[in-house]
Amino acid sequence: MLAGELEAWNRLEALDPYEVAERTGVEYWDEDDVFVVLVFGEPYIVNVAEREIREIGPLHSFHAHESTHFSLLVPLYLVSCTEAAPDVNKLVAPQSLPHGAAFFRGPHELPLEVIAHHFGSNPGHFVDVGKKLGGEPVDHGDAAVSIPVFQGLPMTVILWVGDLEFPARVQILLDETAPRQLPLDGLWAAIMMTSEALIQVGGPHH
Repeated sequence: MLAGELEAWNRLEALDPYEVAERTGVEYWDEDDVFVVLVFGEPYIVNVAEREIREIGPLHSFHAHESTHFSLLVPLYLVSCTEAAPDVNKLVAPQSLPHGAAFFRGPHELPLEVIAHHFGSNPGHFVDVGKKLGGEPVDHGDAAVSIPVFQGLPMTVILWVGDLEFPARVQILLDETAPRQLPLDGLWAAIMMTSEALIQVGGPHH
């Protein structure tokens, strides 16, 4: 377990679980002492005492155990989220968030080219994959989906199809309230996890 992940679990363990549930909007099952967190619209049991996260319900589309960022993001979200369901609906680029221009560069560059390369010639497949991750099609670019990374953290991924003159490109937008859900490094990890999920669920390059 990495240091940041351990710190997130330790912080979560010190909190009142009823306060966590009220603040984040997740379910808390007091008989079992576990949270139920939706990731890409699919439920996971979070057992703080055991430091364990596991799927419940039907087989999930996203194989979370293959993700580099999932095991950090779930406890980090539960300790960081300060507003269960912000209702602002103003989309901004991550770089436009406070301090985002300096943060989302270099080692924290966004995986836009990776997503564009994978889906750039097949927008229909891109939308289908987004739906499998709990997303809904939205009206941007040549194809776009709004994907619920967590229940209070939607992420809009927009695809422009490539042609002979211009390569495919992708833009990722967050609600301007996103820093109320995760700090900037957590938002970067959430974007990376969403990219992982899109490529994983999307299968071989189209």
